[in-house]
Formats: sequence, C-alpha cells, structure tokens
Amino acid sequence: MDEKEKYIKKVKTHLVVMMGKGRKIDKIFLSQGLTRLELYAIQQIYEATKGDKEHKGIYVSVLAKNMDIVLSSASRTLNSLEKRGLILRKIDPENRRNIYVMLTEKGDLVRKQCLEKVNLLVSRVVDGMGMDEMEQLMVLWSRFVDQMEKEVNDMTEESNKTTD
Repeated sequence: MDEKEKYIKKVKTHLVVMMGKGRKIDKIFLSQGLTRLELYAIQQIYEATKGDKEHKGIYVSVLAKNMDIVLSSASRTLNSLEKRGLILRKIDPENRRNIYVMLTEKGDLVRKQCLEKVNLLVSRVVDGMGMDEMEQLMVLWSRFVDQMEKEVNDMTEESNKTTD
C-alpha cells in the first residue's frame, strides 16, 4: 500500500468516526425526538413564514427545493411531523393541486426548545475552541464540502455518460 492509499484509508476512518460522533451530538440537541432533517424542515417552515401565524405557510415543493431533497423525502419527513402534531398541511384554495405546510404552536415550541439547545452547544464549543479556530474550521469545512460536492457531481456525470 503506497502513502496515498494509506492516507485515504486514514481519512475514511476519521470521517466514519466523526459521523458516529455526530449521531451522539444529535441526541443532545434533538432531545425532542426529531431527526436532523425534521429540525431542518421545521426551521425552513418557520423561516418561510417568519413566525407570522397569518402567513399561509410554504408549499411542499418549495420546501423540498429549499432543503435540497426530493419531494418523496420531504413528504416522508412531513408525514412524521404531522403525526406528532408539529405541522399542519392545507390545500391551497387558489390552486387545489398545491399543498402548503405551516407550524403548529406545538411545532414552534419544539423548534424553540431545540434551537435553545443548539445555541447552548455551539456557544460552549466556541468557548472551548476559540473564535479563531472555529473560523479556520468553517473555512476548511466549506472547502471540504464544496470539493466533495464537485467530485460527486463529476462522478455522477461520468456514470451517466457510461450508461447512455
């Protein structure tokens, strides 16, 4: 095994370990029984309405696009949230083919509770690491994610060319 292969193995191992630790972190700030995706959906719904109870909500298709997920994943996520009384779905009276979603009072309360824990956790991490190291981490993590997305897109294009 050459040096690059050894290093790739080291990176893969480290990423798997970090992903596992990420699941432990989820337990801390998602104590309301939400997944990361569900919390993200709740926050996106809130931001679409800016907390305005008179606003009719956000279309499911727009929510899926904003979250960068397929419509079926958005629907599964919303089904789970609806069963727990965190969101309401309504048919748009102006276009009955469109469905929009909005937070219930319970959904907004759960959102606030989760975000309080997220804010506390992030504040403690910043205190522990310092703002300079956090800034470096954010810059490097952004570069890492951008490079991963580029490579996934390139690999997808290459795969599509070979199957055409």
